[in-house]
Amino acid sequence: MIKRTLGIMIVIIATLTGACWGQSRSDMQKEQYLRLHVIANSDSQEDQTLKLKVRDAIVLHCRKEFTAVADAREARRLAEQNIPRMQAVARQVIKEQGYDYPVQVLVGESEFPTRTYGELELPQGRYQAVRIIIGQGQGQNWWCVLFPPLCLVSDSEQGILTAPPENAEVKFKVLELVQEIAADY
Repeated sequence: MIKRTLGIMIVIIATLTGACWGQSRSDMQKEQYLRLHVIANSDSQEDQTLKLKVRDAIVLHCRKEFTAVADAREARRLAEQNIPRMQAVARQVIKEQGYDYPVQVLVGESEFPTRTYGELELPQGRYQAVRIIIGQGQGQNWWCVLFPPLCLVSDSEQGILTAPPENAEVKFKVLELVQEIAADY
């Protein structure tokens, strides 16, 4: 009876330790990223088009500014210093497109869903981010990873293209593993 209770306690402790280690590892990984989040005024076609134009201008600006950044902490510091410039870039695009929406640029922690960028999958959670909020900020949004620099502007809502779509390949990891195990026998 004592051995059984001791065994159960060991399993519980190991499970809790593994869960805590996994969570702290996940939190440490999240600190390695600075995300970019552009939020449209509304879901109207015009506001969504404007969002993409603002996105393009901000990504172009950030490419120039963030080229030599060594880590996420430095990227965040640089983003905070660049808030006025990013706001000016966004305002200029909005004005050129004939709108007078206000724009906010915020740097801080934001909630993101799970997102895959090529081989990289970022789990759902809170990440440091640069948020560009156009007007009321009630529309669909666009996001990518600003650091490390994974923001490659595309013509889609995907936010990143690591290969042309015609070269994309769908893979099923479980099937690959089963095939590898079967090949060993």
